[in-house]
Amino acid sequence: MTGGDADRRELLRLLVGPWVGKAVAVAAELGVADGLADGPRTGAELADELRVRQEPLERLLRLLASVDLVHDDAGRYALTSTGELLGSAHPASMREQALLYDSPYFREAWDRLAEGVRTGVRPFEAAFGEDVFSFIASRPEEARRFSSGMAAGVGYADALASSFDFSGVSKVVDVGGGDGAVLEAVLSRHEHVIGVLMDLPAAMEPARERLLPYIAEGRCTVVEGDFLQGVPGADAHILSRVLHNWDDASAQRILSNCRAAMPAGGGRVLIAERVLPDHGHPWLSLAFDVHMMVMTGGGERTGSEYQSILKQAGLRPVGETEMPLEMRLLEAAPVHG
Repeated sequence: MTGGDADRRELLRLLVGPWVGKAVAVAAELGVADGLADGPRTGAELADELRVRQEPLERLLRLLASVDLVHDDAGRYALTSTGELLGSAHPASMREQALLYDSPYFREAWDRLAEGVRTGVRPFEAAFGEDVFSFIASRPEEARRFSSGMAAGVGYADALASSFDFSGVSKVVDVGGGDGAVLEAVLSRHEHVIGVLMDLPAAMEPARERLLPYIAEGRCTVVEGDFLQGVPGADAHILSRVLHNWDDASAQRILSNCRAAMPAGGGRVLIAERVLPDHGHPWLSLAFDVHMMVMTGGGERTGSEYQSILKQAGLRPVGETEMPLEMRLLEAAPVHG
């Protein structure tokens, strides 16, 4: 029998994880990273700039220092490279993602996890009486936060744009493309490509703002549509963190719609997802797997599970590339005959 000090400490680290996550979200909300963007500050200087109380701020900063978001040099605080990601002006800012993950509806859905495990009822729907997409669509402010938070989580967009050979692609459709971060990366890197972003109305305005330069050039259009009903035709269709939101039947339907929209000579579907290994337990991918169970009823899949739904949609895997944050780019081609 074990249960020594190291084991207890490790379990406590896991148990207080929500407290640390909340502290990070509060730092994002208060603008701590923006306040330290120009260099080290004392607690008093930072409190004055942020218009908060010095003593509780310094206690928060000490906790942030313990998890390597700030560096404490005798009471002068500076951002670490990780902490810089909470800055609103950082090119890879994750501030909006931190705020989204701390949003009340995320927390209330997760509070129903035990109920979901006991009964099989989707925790989000148990909490709110409707699915997450209907919930967001009827609440413009939550739609904006969701879109901004999801965009902040697309740290793999450049990797996706460089992982696939777009030289033979003239038109690409980003299916369920959100605010357009992935399509922007593709259009920026491949100047010969014309892009279409397709999503529901809640995502339209952020996408138009981000893609405005390409829209003005005539290289991009933003269209409203439901990918469960059909998608525009193109040489390549991108499904970036789309399929994990859906059960197998719906995921197969989305893939079948992409297959039907391919040109006669063939095409490609590019699937960006976390792919679970047949053995092992990658914590980040599995955390998102349970998150999908809580929020949407979908989940992360293994490679063999993707092969199965691809086959049923008339597609076959032809390539796979590793990307950051346990993401992978799966390339699928049509099965002929």
